Amino acid sequence: MAENLTVARPYAQATFEIALEENNLSGWQTMLEAMSVACKDQYFMDSLKLAPNPSVAADSLISLLKDILSESGKNFVKVIGENNRFEVIPEIFEEFVRLREKHEKRLECDLISARAFSDSEIESLKDKLAKKFNCEVFLNQKIDKTLIGGAVLKIGDKVIDASVKTSLQNLTSTLR
Repeated sequence: MAENLTVARPYAQATFEIALEENNLSGWQTMLEAMSVACKDQYFMDSLKLAPNPSVAADSLISLLKDILSESGKNFVKVIGENNRFEVIPEIFEEFVRLREKHEKRLECDLISARAFSDSEIESLKDKLAKKFNCEVFLNQKIDKTLIGGAVLKIGDKVIDASVKTSLQNLTSTLR
């Protein structure tokens, strides 16, 4: 996954810059999301890999998404095909969303905890994150009882793990 993200970043940056030039961030996000969904399907990915050449594989994806893709989107698929990078499209989409959120001064975070946080605790955390990152914060709360206590905060590709589960695992490995 880390290797895919390394490969995906330049593509995401390029598509983001094109989307800004075209004043079409939403359109590009929709196109990339559709491509991402298609490329997450194992049967479809197998068919792309079995294509006789990259041009045929790119044409398959273009044909599947013909009602969604703009001319720029079709050119993007052709470049991805020429470089045989279909497997990184989901990461390109995720990175594009991150770049868009940064551009629009929005930040989406996941808070995973063993118990539900109160509304006041959520608001306090959102306020602190908004001040730290100078943006509007959207917080998704998820409950995971296996954490035992504490919480895990995912902010883009950063993870702050203050869970009891991880602390116990670290202690166990230290004692071995």
